[in-house]
Amino acid sequence: MSDHIFLSDCEDVSEEIDASRNPSDNIERALLEAAGKGRLEVVKEIISRNPNLINATDADQYTPLHRACYSNKVDIVKYLVEHGADLSALTELKWQPLHCCSHWGHADCAAVLLENGADPNALTEGATKPGGYKIVQLLLMHEGTDPNIQNGNGEIAYDLAKRSSQYYNIFEMADPSFSIENINKLEGDIKSNTKNIKG
Repeated sequence: MSDHIFLSDCEDVSEEIDASRNPSDNIERALLEAAGKGRLEVVKEIISRNPNLINATDADQYTPLHRACYSNKVDIVKYLVEHGADLSALTELKWQPLHCCSHWGHADCAAVLLENGADPNALTEGATKPGGYKIVQLLLMHEGTDPNIQNGNGEIAYDLAKRSSQYYNIFEMADPSFSIENINKLEGDIKSNTKNIKG
């Protein structure tokens, strides 16, 4: 069994959890499991009685928010964010909840995180991949995204997408040379050059 738990919403979470790598506290375990399985009422009940568990972690440092994000449980993501879950909580591999959304292509969960201040430029120590057209589009359209940030290997998001995804062409739409400022400057240069040619 893998040391890291990555689940889609169609998998049975209980079969994938290695109990030896998870919290020994039954309440924390129940919260983490409920967040990954989409059991909103259980999450609400536990958080209402134990608000300090909002950022409980398993042995890999995944929080309930991480688990809800990689399982695409939008209602739980919203609830946890509204109740103060840490948007920048880090796993062992320095994944924030937004990385879980991105890796698995969960654009709806990612939108909730971005609307509430998640950092679209946060780097990880582990590999992530663009998880689908919608998530790539969402991240590139977010005003805070810098598509030119380099990872530890000196690669930018475009390089990674070109190597591992069919969605690399969407990066061309986010090219900084197509920014409003550069387009306005280009128009000004064209007008100036036209004026100089005419005389």
